[in-house]
Amino acid sequence: MPFDAFLFFGDNGGGDQFAFVQTPQRPEIFVWEHETDSLRWVARAPRDYRGRSLAEGGDDWYQ
Repeated sequence: MPFDAFLFFGDNGGGDQFAFVQTPQRPEIFVWEHETDSLRWVARAPRDYRGRSLAEGGDDWYQ
């Protein structure tokens, strides 16, 4: 998926960045992993993202 389809909103402090899908608009959240230049699904929606990140803790909770 090309980067122009994403709206980046945050990072993990180490270079990986989190993004919403803008085109086509979807509630899912993906992470762009800077070391591998890959995109990976991490959450169904913002509420799911918050729950997962707070429950797991740490900078690499999505690994």
